[in-house]
Amino acid sequence: MSILVTGLFVAQLLVGGYLYSFVLGAGQRSSNARATRIPDLVAFVHPLAAIVTFSCWLAYLANDDKTFAWATFALLLLTASGGAVMALKTLTGSPVVDRPSPRQGILDPGDPAEVRVAEKQIPRAAVAVHGLIFLVLTVGTLLVALDAVD
Repeated sequence: MSILVTGLFVAQLLVGGYLYSFVLGAGQRSSNARATRIPDLVAFVHPLAAIVTFSCWLAYLANDDKTFAWATFALLLLTASGGAVMALKTLTGSPVVDRPSPRQGILDPGDPAEVRVAEKQIPRAAVAVHGLIFLVLTVGTLLVALDAVD
C-alpha cells in the first residue's frame, strides 16, 4: 500500500502543478487571464504544504515510524482546506472579476480581457481528478497509519 500511496502522491503533485500553472500565468503576456480570485496566501501556502506533506510521507518510508504516517494524514487534511478554497474559486463565479470600467466613457468601455480570471481557463476535469486522487490518497494514508494494510 505504501507504494500505491507514493504513486498517488506523485500523481497528485503533477496534476496540482498543472493546475497551479494556470494561476501563475495570470497577468503574464502569454496568458489572456489578467487576474485570479484565489487569495495570494492560499496560492502560496497550498503548494508549499503539499510539498511538506509529501516530505513527511517520505520520512515515514525512510524510518517506518507511524508518527510520520499520522503526521502525513493530518497535513493532508490541512492542505485540503487550501485546496477546497481554490476549488470553490475555480468552480464558481463568473468568468470576470468585475465589469470592465470605462476608460474614456461610453464609446470606450475598456478591454474585457483585462478582467478575465485564470480559474476559468482551468479544465474542470483536471480539478475533479485532483480531488479524486486526494480522496484515495487520504484513505490510503489513513489505512497505512492505522496498520490496516502494509
